[in-house]
Amino acid sequence: MTFYRNTRIDYWQSVEQSALRRAFQLSRKRHTLSRGDRELSKGRFRFDLLAVNPFSRRIWGRAISNELSRFFCDGGDGTTHNRDVYFVSLMDVTCARSREDRLTEADLEVIKNRLRYGLREFSYFGMVEPAYYVNLQQRVRYAGKRCMFWHLHALVWGVTRKELKKRLRKLVQAGWYAAIADGLDATHTRKIKQGRLPMHSAYILKSPCKSYRVSVRDREDELGRPITNADGVVLQQFKQGKANLRHGDRIVLFHAMKHLHLDKLAVAGGDGAKLLKTAKRVALKVDDSSVPRGRTSSTRVVVEGRRRKLHGPKAAERRLS
Repeated sequence: MTFYRNTRIDYWQSVEQSALRRAFQLSRKRHTLSRGDRELSKGRFRFDLLAVNPFSRRIWGRAISNELSRFFCDGGDGTTHNRDVYFVSLMDVTCARSREDRLTEADLEVIKNRLRYGLREFSYFGMVEPAYYVNLQQRVRYAGKRCMFWHLHALVWGVTRKELKKRLRKLVQAGWYAAIADGLDATHTRKIKQGRLPMHSAYILKSPCKSYRVSVRDREDELGRPITNADGVVLQQFKQGKANLRHGDRIVLFHAMKHLHLDKLAVAGGDGAKLLKTAKRVALKVDDSSVPRGRTSSTRVVVEGRRRKLHGPKAAERRLS
C-alpha cells in the first residue's frame, strides 16, 4: 500500500464522478449546462487540473500525496509520520459569496490571503474550497438565503498546538475570523494521530460533496432542559447541519468552480511552499506521448501556457518538444 492509496482518493473521486454524471442527466438545472460545460469533467481535460474534473483530482491528489509521504513518512504509506502535524480549518464571513458569483483570479487571491493569515510564519499546506449553504436563517452574518462560503483546510506543522490555538484564538477575538453565524466555530484545530495523515490529506484534496444548512433551535442545559433569560424567554442558538449534495446543488457548485484550477486553490508556507512547488511541477508534467502530434491540441496549448508561468518559456517548449 502507498500513501496515495491509503487516502482512497481514487474511490472518492469515482463516487463524485458518478454523482456528477447523474446530476448532468437528471437535475432540473441541467438546462444551464452548455455543451462545453459537459466536456470539462472528461479525461481530455485532466492535465489542466480543473477543480471540477475528477481525473484532475486524481493527478493532483497523487502528486501531493507523494510529497507528503516523502516529507512526513520517509516515503512510507502514512502508517506513521515523523513529526506533529495539525489539521486546521479557517473560516471568515468576508469570504462568503453569492452562488452566482464567478471568482476572478484577484478575488481568489484576496480570499486565500485572508484565510491563511493566521498561519504566517508556520509551515503549512492547504486548499481553499467552497461550502454551499443552501438555507440560511435570519440574523446570520451573511445577507442572503444561500451562499458559497469559501474556507481553508490545511496541514500545519513546526508549531506547538498551544501556540497555534493561542494565535487563532486571538485572531477570532480580533474579528479576523468569523463564522457564518453566532455559536459556530470560525477555526478548528486537531492534532493528527498516527496512521490518520492519509485520511486528513484526502479531506483537504477531495471534491466538495456536502451542502449545509443553518437552523435555529432552543438552547438546552446538560439535562435537556430549555435555558431561559431573566424574563423567562427561552434562549436560542444557531445549529449547522449537512447532507449529501442534491443533483441541482451539485450543478450550482459545478458552475461556481468550473473555471478554477486545483493548483490555484492551494496555499502553502514555510516548508510547505517547497512541497507545493514540487507537486505542481509533477502534476503539470503531461505525458506528451498521449497528445497527438500534427494537429492543434487544446490540452497542449493550455498546459504549455501554464508551464510557461511555472518554469519559464524555454522550459515549457523543451517539455513539449
